Amino acid sequence: MRPEYGKTRFDLILKPVSGKAVPVYKGEVLRIAQVEGGQCVDFNCYNLHDYKEHMAVGPSGGLRKKKDDLVMTNPARNRPMLAILEMPESCVTDIIAPGCSAPVFERRAGIEAHTNCQDTFSECIGEYGLTPDDTHNSFNLWMNSSWTSDGKYYSSSDRNTGKKGDYVDFLALMDVLAVPVTCGGGDFSRGSNYWFKPIQIQIFKTSDDLNVLTNDYIARHQPKTSRGLEDYRVKDIRTQRELEALAGYAPRFKNFPLQISEFAIELTDDDYLNLQKLQQMGLGDDDEDGLRSAVIEWYISNYNTAGSPIPR
Repeated sequence: MRPEYGKTRFDLILKPVSGKAVPVYKGEVLRIAQVEGGQCVDFNCYNLHDYKEHMAVGPSGGLRKKKDDLVMTNPARNRPMLAILEMPESCVTDIIAPGCSAPVFERRAGIEAHTNCQDTFSECIGEYGLTPDDTHNSFNLWMNSSWTSDGKYYSSSDRNTGKKGDYVDFLALMDVLAVPVTCGGGDFSRGSNYWFKPIQIQIFKTSDDLNVLTNDYIARHQPKTSRGLEDYRVKDIRTQRELEALAGYAPRFKNFPLQISEFAIELTDDDYLNLQKLQQMGLGDDDEDGLRSAVIEWYISNYNTAGSPIPR
């Protein structure tokens, strides 16, 4: 059953090739909607209280994010940032393609003054004192990308399937600065069907239902091993652009050097026969490798307290 949302506190139509940086508070819902249909949307997001913690498409896992998936923050924080409450089938997502930038259109079309997502993101976050260097890889909504059989990637291989009125709802699991923008390359690709269209963004206040849901997501997915700046030796954020080594610095790697203990495991005849079968299937190059691989494969498949796939 869909949770009941609070009242609308923000409602804005973003005209083509524009965007908006807007705070969304923990427990609130951000809605990104198609006004006319067929518009690709790029999305950046930051922790409102620490801009160095931001949305990270890699840790979020999976090329095609969908309803009920989480959006995570960057390592080593790796905290749940957003939960996808609603997403229509028309919204094909892509977390590989970077936002387009001016050099893309210069190289591909010889145009030096073309709209692009990088410039739009930069203008949006400038309102909060962030620079173009603070943009990050985008979460792309309504982007029908694909691969060829030989592994070539096309960010907009098929026409945009977004329909008028379709929307995606994100539940904020922390206070965030959300930055949706209309893709600036729509007139040069199938990503927006060779035209620019507006999108609508709305923010709904939290409610009892949303508070319960937010706390549940955090309880199930907040990692105990999440680390912030305070957990590391170097804590000062550089203002000097040129890099140079810190005098006297020596790395202290986690669990280094590795301490390895060896022990023997006695197998029954049936166990050993099964181990040979696993090796024939490609799991391990010898008995030791095969047994170790089988144990770890079982562990990562069965011991999962977070309720989401463990990265392999």
